[in-house]
Amino acid sequence: MTEVFLDRDAMALFEAMLEAAPVDPEAWITEQAGERRELAARTLALLAADRIAILRTGGAVDTIEEPPPPESLGGYRLIEKIGHGGMGSVYRAQRERGDFAHYAAVKIIKPGLLSERLVDRFRRERQTLAQLSHPNIAQLFDGGETEDGSPYIIMEYIDGQPLLEWTAERASTRKAKTGLFLQICGAVAFAHRNLIVHRDITPSNVLVTRDGLVKLIDFGIARAVEAGEAVERRDAAPSLQSLSLTPGYAAPERMTGAEATTLADIYSLGKLLSKLMESETTDTELAAIIARATAPAPQDRYGTVEKLATDIEAWRDGRPVAAHGLTPGYVFGKFIGRHKLATGAVVAVLVLLVGAFAATAISYVRAETARAAEAKRFEDVRALAHYLVFDLNDRLRGVPGNTAARADLAARAQTYLEALEKTRGASQDLRLETAQGFIRLAEIQGSPLDRNLGEGKLARKNLDMARALLADLRSDAGDTPGIAIAEGRLEGVAALSIFYHDGAEVAAADMLAKAEAAMARVAVEARGEAWRMTAIDISRARMDFHSSNEQTAELKASVDRHDALVAGWPADLQGSDTALVQRAYADYYRGVSLEMSDDDAGALPPLIDAYRSFVAAEKKKPNDPDLLYWIGWAGAEVYAVGSRLDREEEFAPLFEVSVQAAEKLVAIQDLDESSRVLRVAVAETWAQHLSNVGRHAEAIAQQQAIVDDRLKAFEDYNGPDGGTGADVGWSEMILGLLARKAGDRALTCSTWEKANAHFTPVEQAGRLIEFHAGFLPGLRKNLALCRAGKPLADFGPLR
Repeated sequence: MTEVFLDRDAMALFEAMLEAAPVDPEAWITEQAGERRELAARTLALLAADRIAILRTGGAVDTIEEPPPPESLGGYRLIEKIGHGGMGSVYRAQRERGDFAHYAAVKIIKPGLLSERLVDRFRRERQTLAQLSHPNIAQLFDGGETEDGSPYIIMEYIDGQPLLEWTAERASTRKAKTGLFLQICGAVAFAHRNLIVHRDITPSNVLVTRDGLVKLIDFGIARAVEAGEAVERRDAAPSLQSLSLTPGYAAPERMTGAEATTLADIYSLGKLLSKLMESETTDTELAAIIARATAPAPQDRYGTVEKLATDIEAWRDGRPVAAHGLTPGYVFGKFIGRHKLATGAVVAVLVLLVGAFAATAISYVRAETARAAEAKRFEDVRALAHYLVFDLNDRLRGVPGNTAARADLAARAQTYLEALEKTRGASQDLRLETAQGFIRLAEIQGSPLDRNLGEGKLARKNLDMARALLADLRSDAGDTPGIAIAEGRLEGVAALSIFYHDGAEVAAADMLAKAEAAMARVAVEARGEAWRMTAIDISRARMDFHSSNEQTAELKASVDRHDALVAGWPADLQGSDTALVQRAYADYYRGVSLEMSDDDAGALPPLIDAYRSFVAAEKKKPNDPDLLYWIGWAGAEVYAVGSRLDREEEFAPLFEVSVQAAEKLVAIQDLDESSRVLRVAVAETWAQHLSNVGRHAEAIAQQQAIVDDRLKAFEDYNGPDGGTGADVGWSEMILGLLARKAGDRALTCSTWEKANAHFTPVEQAGRLIEFHAGFLPGLRKNLALCRAGKPLADFGPLR
C-alpha cells in the first residue's frame, strides 16, 4: 500500500474515532484496524500528534497567563471580554470617536502562540481579508500588534448564537435549516471567488442573528490561494500541530500536510450539513449530497460551492439531485412527486394508454433533462459575463502588469454579452442586465472617467448596443428606475467619450443633459445606492466637461451641485471614504475654476485639500488606479499654482510624489491613454520646475524628449489632420516657453512656429478644445514679434 493511501485510510479511521468518542481511543483504533498493523500504527501516531497539538494550542496555552488587555486598540475602546479560547480572548469594543456609535469585536492572540512564520502570514493576509465584504461574512476591519507583540484583529461585532444552538432553541424545520445552510454556501462561494479559502468551517464559526441572518466568522486562519501554489507540499512531514483545522470537520488531505484548497472547504461544508440536518440523514438524496461533498478524494467532491448549493436547493424543492444520479426513472419520479394531484387525476383516464403514456413520459424526461442542461449553460454564461465585467476586472485593475489580462477578460465578456443580446424571448430582467453589462464594459474599455483600456471605438459600439436594448425595453416595460438609471449612466459615459475622441462639444453637452433628465425621472423614494453613484459620476463628467471648455461660471455651479449631491447622502455615508474622495473631486475643480478667474491665491487651498484627500484615500486602497491618477493631476496643479505664486520650492516635494504616482499608474494601466497623458503632463510640469530653479539645460532636454515622443505618436497613429496634432503643438509651446526663460531666442521662435503649424489644422477642423484655444492669441502675437525681429524682452505672456 502506498503512503498516500495509508495516510488517507488513517485519517478516515482517526476521524471516525473522533466522532465515536470512545473511552479508550487507543484500544478502539487497534480493534477497528484489525490485522492492518501499519494502519493502526499510523492512526495512533495521528492521535499522539493531536494530543501534542492540543497541549501546544489548547491546554498548554491556557496555562499562559494573559497580560491585562490594553484600554484601546486601533481606535476602539475595549469594554468587556465576550469570549475566550485556546487562541486568545475576544472583547467587545466601542469606537473611541463619538461622531457615531459603532461596536466591534477585538480578538487578541495569546503571546507565544504563533511562530514568526505564522505571524508574518497573519500580517500578509489581513489586508486581503479586510476586502471581503458580504452580508453573510463578519467583516474584518483592521488589525495590528499590541505593545507586547501579540497580534490582534478588529472584526464586525455579531449579536448572535452559534448555528446549532440557534436551530436547537427554535426547533427549526427542514426548510429553515436549508435556508441557513444556503446562506453559509453563499458566503463561502463569495470568499472562493475572491481567492480566499476559509480552512475552518465548523458550527462554532457560524453565528446566526435574531433575524436568522448567518454570519461566517473566524477568517483569521483563512489564506489566499496564490498563483502557482502547489495543492500539496510533499517536502514537509505531516504534522497536526502545524495545521489550522478542527478535527471532525477538516478534509482528510489536511491531516497529511496538504495545503487547504476550495475542495477542503467543500468537505467541511458537507460535514457541517450532516451535523445541521442530523435528523434527516436517512433521506437517500441528502445522504448522496453529503457523501459527494465529503468524499475522501478531493476530485470526487463537488467542484464548486455553487454546485453543492444547487443540489441542496433541488433537494429542498423536490427536484432531481445531481449527486443522486440523473437516471430517467429518477427524474420522472421527481416529476411525479412535484405534480401528485395532477398525476392522480389522470391515472384512471390513461390506464388504457399506458404504452403511449410511457413513450410520452420518456420523451418528456429527455426534454426536461435537455432543457435543464441548456438552462444551466445559459445561466453559466449569464453569471460568467457578470463576474468578468463587474467582479474580476475590479480586482485585477489595481495589480501591476495585469492590463493584458484585463483586456483578454474584456474580450471574453464582449463575446458573452453579445450572445446574451441575441437571446430570443429574453426576459426584461435579462435584457436590462445585458444593457448594464455593455455599459460597464464600455467604461472598462474607454470611459474618460475610469482608468480604461484605451479602446474608445469599441466602447462607443457597446454604448450604442446598450442604448438600443434600453429603448426597446422601455417601449415594452415602460419607464422603471432600473432603466432610467442605466440610461443616465450610458449618456454620461458617452458624453465624455465623444467629447475627448471626436471634439464634439455640442453633442456631448446634449448627452449630459439627457443623462440628468433620465436620473430626474427616478422617484425620490427609489433613489438608492445605484442612483447615488450614477448621479455622482454624471456630476463628475459635467465638471470635467466645463473645466476642459474653460466655462468658469458653469464649472463653479457644477462644483456646488456636486457638493450638494454628497451632502444629500444618508448620514452613515457622510464620513465614508467614498464621500471623502467625492469631496476631493469638488475641491480640485473648485481650485481649477479659481485659476480660470486668475485667482491663484484662492485656488491653492482647495487644490491642496484635494491632493491630501486623494493621498489619504490611496493609503487605504494602495495602487487604486483612479486615486493614483488624481494624485498625479492634483499634485501637478498645486505645484503649477505654487510656482506662479513664487512658492515652487515649498511644493517641489509634493510634486515629486505626484510624479511617482504617475509612473506607478502607467505600470499598472499600461494600455490606458489617460495614464500616458498624465505621465506626459507631470513630466512637462517637472521640466518647468527645473527651469524655475535655473536648471535650464536639463529642462529643455526633458521637454525636447517629450516633443519627440509626441511627434512619433502623431506620425505613427493620426497623420497630419489628427486631433493629437494639438497635443504636439502644446508640448512645443511649452518648449518655447522654457527656451525663452533660458534666453534662447532662436529656439523660442522656431519651436513656436512649429506649435502654431500643429494647432492650426486642428483649429480649422473645429476639434480644438477651449483650453488649447485660449493660448492661440498670445502665441500668435509673440510669433509676430519673432518675425519682426524683436528681442525676447518685448515678448508678452501667452495667455
